[in-house]
Amino acid sequence: MVRKRNSSAHKREIGEALRNARERANLTAAELAGRLDCSASKVSRMESGHRGVAELDLTMFLANCGTPRKEVVELLEVLRESDDGYRLRPHQERLPDELRSLIAQENLATSIISFEPQVVPGLLQIKDYARALFGWTGRFDDAGIEMRVRARMARQKRLRQPDAPAFTFYLPEQTLRAQVVPAALMHDQVMHLLLISSFDHCTIRVVPEAACPSGVLGHTFQLMRFAEHRPVVYVENQTASLFLEKSEDLDVYRQRLSRVAEFALDGGESREWLARLASEYNYAKDASSGQPRTGLA
Repeated sequence: MVRKRNSSAHKREIGEALRNARERANLTAAELAGRLDCSASKVSRMESGHRGVAELDLTMFLANCGTPRKEVVELLEVLRESDDGYRLRPHQERLPDELRSLIAQENLATSIISFEPQVVPGLLQIKDYARALFGWTGRFDDAGIEMRVRARMARQKRLRQPDAPAFTFYLPEQTLRAQVVPAALMHDQVMHLLLISSFDHCTIRVVPEAACPSGVLGHTFQLMRFAEHRPVVYVENQTASLFLEKSEDLDVYRQRLSRVAEFALDGGESREWLARLASEYNYAKDASSGQPRTGLA
């Protein structure tokens, strides 16, 4: 059995940022170690999150990578945050800080299980669906919406990478019937879900409304597992996101997932369900109401 190392989401985020900075500078770990007058193993431990990083070490590391001062200051702020198993990331008008934190964890995860009871998860959204969601909030101008759509599409590259984690997405029926875009685009969105569900490492499981009424299973979250680290739960709301690592918190979400799995269709049944829903949206897109028919089993 692989022993889970004493690393946290906080340390791994910092390590991922350091590794990205080194790679942007086209330096190997050995080359950077020579500049820093330290061992290559120390550089490796800093990047993996297996050791704490002092402010001076972080500053020297980034300086030798030619990292812009603004980025150095931002990462120093992250370094100074508490690391107690509860990592709060506030949403802001610019691309939110939690996106960087989330991507750092997703890039290292070996499996990701997502429950999304309101809208199609960001990792599965097509551009027009994502654009419509950001528009509905009324918070962003056109430039802000497009910036966020581009960031969301870039994040989706993780689904297609050779070392992508095993993904499982639980989607309640009401999520897929919430017509946030016209029927023609909802048809395209559902067809995209069918495409993603054909990937060997991606499973989409639909929770029928008849099996479990929408809303009773709680809010959006992701459970991420790692080869050498303890799991992390990511919880998001309108103003902030939270990364949870304490065992008692993880147990709550594991139990929630077990309950969701009881109600959900399996992968094959879900693909059949999605194919029928796509047909409904295809039929409805030419209808004047633009609404899909109801009563899908």
